[in-house]
Amino acid sequence: MPWRHWHEIREQVLALSLGNDSAPNLQKTNSWVTRNKLLSPEFNDNKDEAELGNLMGDDGEKLLAVVDDIRKIDSLRNEELHIPQIVVVGDTSTGKSSVLQALTRLPFPVAGELCTRFVTETTIRRCSPPERPGYNVEVKMDGSSPSQAAPFLPKSFESDEWVEVFQHLREDIDDAFKKMSPDPLLPSGISKKEVHPRLGISSTGPRPLPIPQLQKHRLQITVRKPNQAHFSIVDIPGLISNGATVDIQLSIELARQYIKNEQAIVLAITPADVVIVNQKWLNLVTEEHALDRTIGVITKTDKIEEMNHESTFNLLRNRVGSEYHLKLGWFAVRNRSPKEIIDGELFEERDRKEDVFFGGGKWKEATSSFPAWDSIDPKVLGIQRLKRTLQGYLYKQVKENLPGLRNKIRSLEVEYNTRIQSMGFPREKPRDQRVYLSEIQTMYEAEVERSLNGDYRFVDNPKHPSRLRYHVKTFNDAFESAMKHNAIKYHWQVNDQDDEADGAGILNWINNTWDAHRGSEPRHDAPRSLKKELVKQQTESWETKTKLYIQQVEEAIKACNNDLFRFACENDDLRLKIREKLEARETRAFEDAKAELHNILKDRDYIDSWNPQLQFFIDECQYPRIERQVKLQLAEQKKAAATEANPSEASPDQVSARALFYSNNKKVYEVHDWLYAYWKVAYPRFVDNVIIQVVERHLLGPNGPLKLFNRNWIFDLEDDELDELVGENEVTRAERKELKERLAGLKNALEKADTALRSRT
Repeated sequence: MPWRHWHEIREQVLALSLGNDSAPNLQKTNSWVTRNKLLSPEFNDNKDEAELGNLMGDDGEKLLAVVDDIRKIDSLRNEELHIPQIVVVGDTSTGKSSVLQALTRLPFPVAGELCTRFVTETTIRRCSPPERPGYNVEVKMDGSSPSQAAPFLPKSFESDEWVEVFQHLREDIDDAFKKMSPDPLLPSGISKKEVHPRLGISSTGPRPLPIPQLQKHRLQITVRKPNQAHFSIVDIPGLISNGATVDIQLSIELARQYIKNEQAIVLAITPADVVIVNQKWLNLVTEEHALDRTIGVITKTDKIEEMNHESTFNLLRNRVGSEYHLKLGWFAVRNRSPKEIIDGELFEERDRKEDVFFGGGKWKEATSSFPAWDSIDPKVLGIQRLKRTLQGYLYKQVKENLPGLRNKIRSLEVEYNTRIQSMGFPREKPRDQRVYLSEIQTMYEAEVERSLNGDYRFVDNPKHPSRLRYHVKTFNDAFESAMKHNAIKYHWQVNDQDDEADGAGILNWINNTWDAHRGSEPRHDAPRSLKKELVKQQTESWETKTKLYIQQVEEAIKACNNDLFRFACENDDLRLKIREKLEARETRAFEDAKAELHNILKDRDYIDSWNPQLQFFIDECQYPRIERQVKLQLAEQKKAAATEANPSEASPDQVSARALFYSNNKKVYEVHDWLYAYWKVAYPRFVDNVIIQVVERHLLGPNGPLKLFNRNWIFDLEDDELDELVGENEVTRAERKELKERLAGLKNALEKADTALRSRT
């Protein structure tokens, strides 16, 4: 707009404010001027605003401003901080938008359907030099995907002249309301004229479904205005009774979302010509236990001749115990008529007419015959009294609840910091991912060493899986004992004949095996394969018992490994990925151990030994046998001396008995005693080999399952492998981002709350 044109219009508006009869009738020639003059500063009741400011003082206004700033922090939107605020609710077509405009003196639409589709959050605060008058208008896309663009881009403006600020504000509010209408959602080729907002698209076919009108988005308006007491208010779309089901549900959802805030002051709008029991807001406020913080506002009082006088006056009297008693009271206002809106009636004139209306005219006539009229407090009549009451209650609410709000913010800050710390460091870059994984590995490695060295975390719980060395040694003891006492096929025989009567003793077994394996050796020599076959059969249970022992050790290692990974990595998904990545190497480590065991079991075929104890054990068996024969021979000689003339000569029976002994000794006893001696040196050697070579070297050693998760493995991972392994998924990244945003918001809010609390001391 050219400056000269702008200057002329401004002069015309000023002329109107001074009552200049020569001012042209702008409402007939310029619709902008008609709406602009309505709310220009020259026509605002600065006296009332000054009174509101005095009511709270500078500290009070600063306190309200701080709370409004905290409420506007987007990252805290979903926190149940219960920040004090004024919330306007009511059914559709109750005059709610007119009340909002009268309270704020801002150019909100008051006709049509534009004002009923989304939440409007308005804050007006005082600006003093050097700060200039201005505003910010922005759409907050609640309930939308991050990629969805706002239908209205943020707008801001400031100027030294409030009239100029107001003009731009009016245009931007109009633009925002139009762009946030559901028209862009219509199918291609369908015009707005073809659509009924309640019924949907016209059609000759079946009755169409209604087109949704409401949105979850918020229009956030912040205005800086001279001589303006701080004031903020939230307007909720009217509660819908007819229309699209989604709109009916959303209107209730939006209202409930704000009403359930325990510190919200609810401004409930009710028209005088409607029975209050039919108002949907009443049920909603009752359900949310908000009656004690609700102020009722009766509109359309100019239709007093059409309404139930007694019902309206009883609400205004607000007697304790009455059916619709509200702790914060009932108020009555007179909104502008449609003609007054079209004519561009000033707010100053609106307020004057309101005072005149409640002091006489139709209102006085209607109340003249109603005895309860005298008991209605004049302080509940009129928009300015309502605004002062709202501001007073809000200020009181803020002042009383700010310390508790601060404590809640601090508690949430601690909670979110704890949650972020539990997530560990961010893992988007390869370097961060390696550092993060290395920290887990370091903790894991330290716990492995503790489990292997006996420095246990759980000293008082011997069965805990992390006590691996304890479990392995317990298995070692049991394995050694089993090999010593229960790992031979036949019991050793120290006598010269088997104890078993059925011939199933070891001596008979050796004799039968000798005969079964006779080959090309000389007649009385032992078969070449005899000893190897005897060792094989006598120790045939070693394999089963050893595999059982190894299985126990493996299970203990796996249980310990599971516990150590849980201890070092609390993230279930990440821990699973690490284990899956190491699974092939872990399987190979167990297979290597089994291969080593297989080799040790095969070594049983090698039956030679250079153990010096071998001969000692042979002699240990042979000496008693020979000793028994000597004693037997001496006893026979002594007996012969008593009965025979020549006892020095051996009898044929004695010679035959000695010959039989030496024959058996050569064929059975010597083999038995060697087999026993060999077993005495072989089973400890076997036990040691299994424990040292299989368990200690392979299962617990540097290449064992517990040593695979090491730094070399981490640094050998390619970047893509690393990202796949420990890179945060989209859900975690989004959660981390949200937590950081909330923490930033909480920090901001905490600083503001602390500043406000310090200013009060």
